Amino acid sequence: MRFPLNPAGGRPPGRASWLAACVAVIVALATALAGGAVTARAAATAQVAAAELLSQGKPATASSTENATTPASAAVDGNAATRWASAFSDPQWLRVDLGATATITQVVLNWEAAYGRAFQIQTSADGSTWTTVYTTTSGTGGVQSLTVAGSGRYVRLLGTARGTAYGYSLWEFQVYGTSGGTTPPPGGGTIPDPTIQSLEATNGPLATATYTVPNPSGYKAGTVTYPTASGSYPGIVLMPGYQGTQANLSWLGPRLASWGFVVINVDTNTLSDSPDQRGTEIRAAGTQLLNLGNATGNPLSGKLNGTLGVSGHSMGGGGTMVALRDDIRFTAGVPLAPFHQSPNFAAVNKPTFFLTCASDVAAPGNTYAKPWYNSMTRAEKLYIEVPGDHLCPMTGNGNKAKQGKWIVSFFSRWLRSDTRFTPFLCGTQRDADRTNTSLVTQWMDTCPF
Repeated sequence: MRFPLNPAGGRPPGRASWLAACVAVIVALATALAGGAVTARAAATAQVAAAELLSQGKPATASSTENATTPASAAVDGNAATRWASAFSDPQWLRVDLGATATITQVVLNWEAAYGRAFQIQTSADGSTWTTVYTTTSGTGGVQSLTVAGSGRYVRLLGTARGTAYGYSLWEFQVYGTSGGTTPPPGGGTIPDPTIQSLEATNGPLATATYTVPNPSGYKAGTVTYPTASGSYPGIVLMPGYQGTQANLSWLGPRLASWGFVVINVDTNTLSDSPDQRGTEIRAAGTQLLNLGNATGNPLSGKLNGTLGVSGHSMGGGGTMVALRDDIRFTAGVPLAPFHQSPNFAAVNKPTFFLTCASDVAAPGNTYAKPWYNSMTRAEKLYIEVPGDHLCPMTGNGNKAKQGKWIVSFFSRWLRSDTRFTPFLCGTQRDADRTNTSLVTQWMDTCPF
């Protein structure tokens, strides 16, 4: 949310009155939204945050295509509205070239209605000799998250029996794992072992720069903060709350970037956009961020590794939950004092960190974040309530040393699989925070993770 400036350039004295007006607006919106049916979108329920997305934007080929509008490349473009489809026969295959040998730990298949009943996942070092790392004869379609163990430069879906009279059709074919080719090299973007002191400092170990998105698509404006060191990094979208701008979370973008993330802080199309609209804008910003990383001629070229996270305040926190629920590309999220008049977000099974404010009357944690937390039975979760009102996660409010430490550690653990950050959330290093009642009023988690 945004405070108007007084003539002297500071905040107006009527903070309580402003908050009351804000609460009235949110309550009115909640009432209006509650009056209509909330249609559940198709939930993508693959937990893929524990590894790096390797396949997005990489070269893909297939045994056949149904027509020119369903090419192999559409299954690895990060767009869940485009698809690859094969000829109406068996067998068929889809292959992606990761560009370098990688350790493969997970494959996510987001099927269109034409799915595979019997298929194999295979890996290869040369594209000729294949090793099967997963096989089934009872595929169910939908979104399938497959745990595998293998290595190779090439990964292939080999379909041997169709589930329908049509061919094989995938909205997205995602391969997760680890590859030395995407790790920042020594002397460049190396991230040293974190400490309490370094995580609570305003800036992390990496130098950063900013880039203004020249032609925002699907949202009003965006400022990207990124590490200047060589290497590729996870991307994070920041979304403000009701009547808010990029200033809301301007404290967080540079902090995250200095710990090895490419962060886009956005403005909404209108200041009163609903949580669902903000969720759509988050997805648009994520798409454009990845596209900039895949393009040439801009400072983000080669900086994105294909993994996405999201954080938002208030209605932006509700939009964060929408993005986690509806878009498989977003693999971890941090909703801040979130608001959304939704029945539940039980379909979200991505790692989620709820940061709420003890004196929040606009979006009380007990009304919104805590029921969502409790309903998410298949996710790694963290819930921290701290002193303050609804503005406690915003720039200039709350304990930014502690908030920054927790948020950086959470995203580092789940977007980069960096377990060095786990002790600050799940180990001995967290206990001084968790048991300090002047700092934390509630703490819940699914540790160990």
